[in-house]
Amino acid sequence: MHYTGTTFRPPYEAQSLLVQVTTGCSHNACTFCSMYRDVDFAVSPIEEVEADLIEAAQRVPYTQRIFLVNGDAFCLPFDQLERIAKKAHRCFPNLNSIGGYARIGNVASKTDEELSRLAKLGYKDFNIGLESGLDDVLSHMNKGYTTAEAKAQFDRLHEAGMPFNLNIINAAAGPERIEEHAAANAAIVNEARPTLVFVSPLHADPGTPWTQEVEAGVFEESTLRQYIEEEMAFLEGLELDGCTFYGLHVSNPIPVFGQLPADKDDMLAELREGMAEIPDAILDSHPNKGPEGRIWV
Repeated sequence: MHYTGTTFRPPYEAQSLLVQVTTGCSHNACTFCSMYRDVDFAVSPIEEVEADLIEAAQRVPYTQRIFLVNGDAFCLPFDQLERIAKKAHRCFPNLNSIGGYARIGNVASKTDEELSRLAKLGYKDFNIGLESGLDDVLSHMNKGYTTAEAKAQFDRLHEAGMPFNLNIINAAAGPERIEEHAAANAAIVNEARPTLVFVSPLHADPGTPWTQEVEAGVFEESTLRQYIEEEMAFLEGLELDGCTFYGLHVSNPIPVFGQLPADKDDMLAELREGMAEIPDAILDSHPNKGPEGRIWV
């Protein structure tokens, strides 16, 4: 199997077969992300990908889901994604679905017919880093799209029959806009209707432009209390049916997980109770500052 550098996947893809189709990320310019800063982007040769599928089939023949790595596998052109899927289905007779990371621009680059054909080949539940429902925050993050552009692509994915997952980053608008950001995030996620929403707090990773802004005092980081309060406000505002709320990343100060709408009240109670157990001195601290450094990995 071919893997270059650190290989990333969402925590809920732990049981998926990871198959590398690119090295790095085609965008690699989000101001908060350090995942591929030291990796040059490259597309894996199709022959290499097919060889990996053949090798994996000998080791884990009953694979049901494949997660394509690295940064934004859906950047590959339609023909290549089609070829990978057809080979995967020949190698794994029990294969149900194929996912990976995807950007809004990756979806926009495909025609409606191509999206429909990829959905029929089993592509579903791609992990899309929406991050925020506010345009100025998306611009600050250098995401490369607006909320209107994101909504248009969500509609196209639904029309094609390709369900998807969304990432949201709490407190990315700063401490003065907790309620505004939570409301905007809930509104766009409600409209998008994802299968799963993956929520995590903003954590300024070393070596990123965002970290430099925090250290220079250009961007005011929220306190731990404000991170949790925004997650609660965001969850309160969600009106989704049949969606998984995933707050189990290592960066989540209080882990919560459940189905919406059935588990919404229980998750809110867990967040309130968890916050009540944390000392005020910690709740009112800034997780990315302090004598002992960052609280989160």
